[in-house]
Order: sequence, then structure tokens, then C-alpha cells
Amino acid sequence: MSILQSIILGVIQGVAEFFPVSSSGHLVVIPFFFGWDYPPLYFTIAVHFATLLAVCSVFYRDIVRIVKAAVLGIFKKKWRRTDDFKTGIFILVSTVPAAITGYFLSDLFESFFSRPLAVAGFLLLTALIIWGSEKVGKRTAPKSGFDLITALSVGIGQALAIFPGISRSGATISTARFFGIKRPEAVRFSFLLSIPIILGSFLFEIIRSADIVFGGGKDVVWSLAAGLISAYLAGYFAIRYLMYLVRKKNLNIFALYCVCMSAAIFIFYIIKINI
Repeated sequence: MSILQSIILGVIQGVAEFFPVSSSGHLVVIPFFFGWDYPPLYFTIAVHFATLLAVCSVFYRDIVRIVKAAVLGIFKKKWRRTDDFKTGIFILVSTVPAAITGYFLSDLFESFFSRPLAVAGFLLLTALIIWGSEKVGKRTAPKSGFDLITALSVGIGQALAIFPGISRSGATISTARFFGIKRPEAVRFSFLLSIPIILGSFLFEIIRSADIVFGGGKDVVWSLAAGLISAYLAGYFAIRYLMYLVRKKNLNIFALYCVCMSAAIFIFYIIKINI
């Protein structure tokens, strides 16, 4: 991969990881559009780590409070009644479905990375999920917070995002909205929920490809650095912007984007096979 390709894909990963438009889907679609090779595994590792750093940079105060409450809650009952302890439990519950799905279906998941038409179909599904949740969310009585059923349902939504084209943030935010969770709270929980799943996928990938990452030479190092830095910066500002946006507007603009991107893939594919 060239440095320019790394920067472009890093920015796309950083933005699409947190905007509800599917980062994995874009890492399939953009090389398809430009005729590039699909990103190597070491690049995926770098940008996943960058997005992990981005979300930790924005929510480090929340993370410290949740971890503190979780640890102290093991020993002292009063901490188990705090919102931070409950949030930690809900994040743990929501992580389980995706962890199980990722472990058992990783080969199936990887097979879709060379199938842009499948990505186009999943993008349409993402658009439908987002649009439906905004529709239902307006009619559902607002809830004051998460419970175990909502958290587990959000986790199932996150598990669906193993397929490129189904947005992780879109699925988790939308599922929470279906249960009446207010949009800013749903977005905050989605971002916090991304930490264990991104960390898990990062560790899983780096263990599988340690020889490539650490033995790839100078070109690999520069490519990693370019992708990591661009993904971190893009991810950081994407989180900040989305947290601001959802206080004033709904997410239907992202549903429209997914529809347009899906249509572009189909059109481009038809043109390509007829040239």
C-alpha cells in the first residue's frame, strides 16, 4: 500500500467507524471503486488500534469512572448501585453476543471482504435499520436508562455488524432507540461499547498476523504509521461531531448516505462488468 492509500483509508476508517455508515464496508468499497488491492491485515490492525485510541481519548473520564466503579463494586455493595457500575455491567452484557459471533464466524465474515455487491445489500439494511429506529423512536416513550434486556438486544445488534456494510454504531444506536433510549445516551453507550469489541478484534488480529506486522520491513512501518495517525485524527473528530449532531438532529442523513453508496456500488459494478 502507498502512503496516500493508507492515509485515505485511515481517514475513511476513522470516520466510518463512528458514523453509522459501516467502516468495514467502506474498506471493501473504496478499493473496489479505485481498483486498489484490498487492505492487508496489518493495516486493519493499525486502524482498529487508532480508533480505539480515539474513543478512549474522548471518553477517558467515563472509562475511569466505570472501571473504578466496577472494581470497587466487587468489594463494596454501595458501588453496585451507581450508574457507572450498571453501565459497566451493561457494556459487558452487550459485548458477549459480538464476541461469540466474531469467534465462530470469523471465516464467514472475512469472505465478504471481496464481495462488494454483498456490502451494497448490507448498506441498504443499515439504512433501513437507522430509518426504522428514528421512526419508532419518536413514538416510543423515552426511557431513563438501560436495563439488561436493552443491553442484550444492543449486543445482538452489534453482533450483526460482523458483516461489512452493516454499521456497528448504526446497529447499536438504532437498537437502543427502538427501546426508547434517548439519542445522545444511545450514541454515548454505543461509543463506550465499541472499546471492548475494538480491543478484542485488535488483539485477535495482531496475534494471527504478528509475523507480518513485525517482520514487514520499512514499507510496512510507514504504511502503518500513516494509517494509524490519519484514522486516529479522523475518529476523534468524528466522535466529537456526532455527539454534537445528535443533540439537534436525527440520523436519517446517514440512512440516505447508505442508500446512495449502495446504489453507487450497484451502478459501478454494472458498468465494470460491461466494459
